[in-house]
Amino acid sequence: MSLISNTNEMPTILLVDDDTEVTYCVQSLLECDGYNCIMATSGEDAIRIVKNKHVDIVLLDVLLPDMNGFTIAEKIKGIAPDFLPIIMISALDSDDHKIEGLTYADDYITKPFSSRELIARIKSLLRNSRLHKDLSISKQRFELLYENFPHLYISLDSQMKISDCNSFYRKKFNVTKNEIIGKSIFELFVDDEFSVLEHFFITLQKFRTVKQRIFHLKKQGTDEVIFVNVTAVFIGDDDTGLDIVIAMEDLTRQIKIQEEQKIARRQLYKSARLASIGTLASGVAHEMNNPLTAILGFSSAIMDRFDNEEEMEASELKQYLHIINTEALRCRDIVENLSRFAREGGECQTGPVKLSECIDHSVKLMHSKFVKAAVVLEKNISGEVIIAGDTAKIEQLFINILTNCVDFCDTECRIKITQTQSRDEIRFFAIKVEDNGPGIRPDIISKVFDPFFTTKEVGRGTGMGLAICYRIMEDLNGNIDIRSDGVHGTTVVLEFVKYAADY
Repeated sequence: MSLISNTNEMPTILLVDDDTEVTYCVQSLLECDGYNCIMATSGEDAIRIVKNKHVDIVLLDVLLPDMNGFTIAEKIKGIAPDFLPIIMISALDSDDHKIEGLTYADDYITKPFSSRELIARIKSLLRNSRLHKDLSISKQRFELLYENFPHLYISLDSQMKISDCNSFYRKKFNVTKNEIIGKSIFELFVDDEFSVLEHFFITLQKFRTVKQRIFHLKKQGTDEVIFVNVTAVFIGDDDTGLDIVIAMEDLTRQIKIQEEQKIARRQLYKSARLASIGTLASGVAHEMNNPLTAILGFSSAIMDRFDNEEEMEASELKQYLHIINTEALRCRDIVENLSRFAREGGECQTGPVKLSECIDHSVKLMHSKFVKAAVVLEKNISGEVIIAGDTAKIEQLFINILTNCVDFCDTECRIKITQTQSRDEIRFFAIKVEDNGPGIRPDIISKVFDPFFTTKEVGRGTGMGLAICYRIMEDLNGNIDIRSDGVHGTTVVLEFVKYAADY
């Protein structure tokens, strides 16, 4: 059946009356008004015409030779594919006859009647007929979309029991309509979400629609759980018994991919961290050389004095021991800093983090590299800023950025870490890291966050440093932006989410 009707054709009216004189008179009247007419002189003829031809409205006399009009109207209503309005015409004008006639017909008019009244009643019923047809077409369209849309669709009645489901749902769960209809909606989801579902439907009744809530759908007969994004609409149609329509988007594959990406990202962090540890370890070895030389020198001097049985002033011994102690503590701090950096990592754990402490610790780890490159560092962050972050990830972030600053500055490297204005001062705290290096060319600045993109010499970089920085800021719901004109150094702007007690 076509969902599009031709509204330009004039309606066809079936005239059912055994009095041909009256029928011709009514036919002439209606055709003058533009209607098409078909005539029948008996109930059997009328039923046959309705079965085989398109009819828009029936004018039916109550008294016919083969059967009465009430019986004919009942049979016509039973065989008509759509709403077919019937006007019953009769000389019987008692209330009982009118009530009986309206049991089967849609209108009842008594003889004699005026032509204007008849035309008005016909037009009124044709309007109703068009509304019925429009409603039927809308219903068919809805059912077509409902049945074939590539999401899981189920309908609920007022008792929260399933009244329908679409083909996508039936295929996904390998069930028939009979197997699913009548079940409680709560049977479909994992038991742990019962209270959440209750609240979901309470909210739905209040606001009429609830969107994008992720639930876990059970696949009956298996241990498999399907992640679905649920959107529900409250309809509350008493005529159809339909109360709620629920659309569920299957996110299982998407979430699985996200988990795989998360694992890959974690491995990437780990690899980058190991690479950083290797770089820092070589610097630590060099940095520890001076304090160890002092420790060995002064301890050897003390031992030589004792071996030669030479006297040693208590003050001199104390001085030597103080130097040994100071340098040993320095070695301990160097090792502890590296150990802490190597130990932390793994999953991103968001909590309160003192940003200045993270920066200071990153700078300490970079100390050897800074000394070797004669870096002049300026740090200016006012107050004690608490951000929502992960200490290990933030330290990794700054080490990657500071390493780039040093690597790209040939001589007299100057680095500034300062507070700057963020796009949202209430939610974010922003800092910028500036260097006086050669900068980044405008034509490649959009690629700097791409994995494996590097402008360093072969063997000096993997192209993963800034890509990891981008991922870290993404995990922390922050932002990272790099600005450079390709001549006057590079500025990295970092926006961190401020920590709130209810974060």
